[in-house]
Amino acid sequence: MNTKERFQRLMHHKEVDRPPLYEWLGFWPDTINRWHREGLPVGTSVKDYFGFEEWEPIPIDFGPIPRFVARTLQEDERVKVYVDELGVTSRVIKTFHSSRGIISYPCSSQEDAEMWLCVEKMKSRFNPEDPRRYPKNWSKELFDYYNNEVDHPLGIGFYPCAGVFGPARWWIGDEKLMTAFYKYPDRVHDLFKFITDFQIKTAREAVRNIKIDFVSFWEDFAYNTGPMFSPRIFREFILPYYKKMVDFFKGYGIDIFMVDSDGNFNVLIPLFLEAGVNTFFPLEAAAGMDAVALKEEYGEKIRLIGNIDKRALILGKDAIKKEVNRKIPYLLEQGGYIPSVDHLVPSDVPFENYMYYVKLVKKLFRI
Repeated sequence: MNTKERFQRLMHHKEVDRPPLYEWLGFWPDTINRWHREGLPVGTSVKDYFGFEEWEPIPIDFGPIPRFVARTLQEDERVKVYVDELGVTSRVIKTFHSSRGIISYPCSSQEDAEMWLCVEKMKSRFNPEDPRRYPKNWSKELFDYYNNEVDHPLGIGFYPCAGVFGPARWWIGDEKLMTAFYKYPDRVHDLFKFITDFQIKTAREAVRNIKIDFVSFWEDFAYNTGPMFSPRIFREFILPYYKKMVDFFKGYGIDIFMVDSDGNFNVLIPLFLEAGVNTFFPLEAAAGMDAVALKEEYGEKIRLIGNIDKRALILGKDAIKKEVNRKIPYLLEQGGYIPSVDHLVPSDVPFENYMYYVKLVKKLFRI
């Protein structure tokens, strides 16, 4: 049984010889650097070292074309302020990897009237017909390769420009977008409709020609105590557009729809399920996401990836064993679950601890 078969059968709650072995999101660069100092051979990837299996994104560009000009605005020995290719201005501490502090978005610094004019101009960067959205080798030869030779799951979508709320925040920012639900509801609907139609039109060429295993959306719309907005806001402003995208992709035989969000979004899961989204990751344990509780509540309606608490991997072997034994055996028995850490693996995790974690997982998989 190859990885594609394992993935498909597992996600449809069917028996498998063993689950696929993944670290779904991967590792921070500082983590890899630390592990090289602690025993990971230089020149060997973590994937190869542990024998992790693959999933592959179809290389479609859902971002702005042309990109913004990336440039450094200010820099000293410790701090860098820069504009990235999405037009987002950020501040980052250079001495270690950390979450960047966002200063502004392409359209967020203007007064409201100017902001919405900027949004209209931004739309010109999201032309679904732009040939640069597809790779240069886009051809029947590539379709045949994907459809007949690839033995691992193929996905479409992904961070940072696939979803509804998530892509829009890169245009005007969280604060402006959330207040716009109340101040400018018609404009928000227009923006979400534009983003949804853009993604559908951009993806159509791919799903017509390639057998896609899953679609993955990115949102990151929750904090540790709950989402940034209420279920009522979700139902009014976001649910209709997820339904539209799910219905489109279902027309091409795809039935695994994922959402990637940090934080606690438990109250939104019933609405996602209503829209047809059925898979969630990375399920941040520190925010109160609990894969065991979710499986107990939703059963085979839901598929889950992640939820292995990164803090346990930091604490040591006893904590790792407790975390693995509490979650993985039960979740594997229920099906529709892929073990993985609940975000990118941080540099606080010693290589020895991570090796022990993988050893426990492989033992449960009988690898």
